[in-house]
Amino acid sequence: MSELAQNAESQELSDAPEKLRQEAARLQALIDTVPSFLWTSFPDGSKEFLNRRWYEYTGLTPEQGKGWGWKVVVHPDDLDRLIREWLALLNDPKPGELETRIRRYDGEYRWFLIRVLPEFDAEGNVVRWLGSDTDIEDRKRTEKKLLEEERELRRITDAIPQTIVVLDPNGQPLYANQAMLDYTGLTMQDVVASDFRARTYHPEDLERVREERKAGLARSLPFEIEQRALRKDGQYRWLLLRSTMKRDAWCAGM
Repeated sequence: MSELAQNAESQELSDAPEKLRQEAARLQALIDTVPSFLWTSFPDGSKEFLNRRWYEYTGLTPEQGKGWGWKVVVHPDDLDRLIREWLALLNDPKPGELETRIRRYDGEYRWFLIRVLPEFDAEGNVVRWLGSDTDIEDRKRTEKKLLEEERELRRITDAIPQTIVVLDPNGQPLYANQAMLDYTGLTMQDVVASDFRARTYHPEDLERVREERKAGLARSLPFEIEQRALRKDGQYRWLLLRSTMKRDAWCAGM
């Protein structure tokens, strides 16, 4: 080997550690700029690494967060469930999702979606877990608001003496008010079951009503249907069904 080639190889070898350090620095900078919290865990579930975003959010130091120290920022009401679900994934390694509230440095808790992915070696053993925590507080608040609105709607409809069934956009029953349950003698589980109409509508009306309902839903306009419905005493009575679109659901009153 010529002296020039030897010098070039020697220079390349001496530059290798510096290049590795630069590459590691670029990767660390990328990890720390990602909005989500990124982390890795050992096979036993203890934290190996947490990115800077996690420490900035929680206010903990690396010494406090690693291992199982991260548990101190999990909402007390969520901790037992979270640990139970995390251990279940460790015992049956596979990608998974968890939800929990994590305490911010100022004491406020926010909801996060945790996605985890096991990394295996050539023999199929878990060598580490890769994870990310994404803030879903806004989604949770929206879900809570919708749930509260649904409860209020049910409270109002239960106070109405007219029988009411709420349908999804495809015409499947979602909910019936108390007057409907009292009239049919059915439970809410019966109403949302696939055979609800077969149990409630007169056999001679089923096909006709199905076609008229299908046509009415397709037009996305209020419509009326006359049909016979079975009362809890075993008697069929003729009823006028009026259906109206409310938000993303249909309200059918008889």
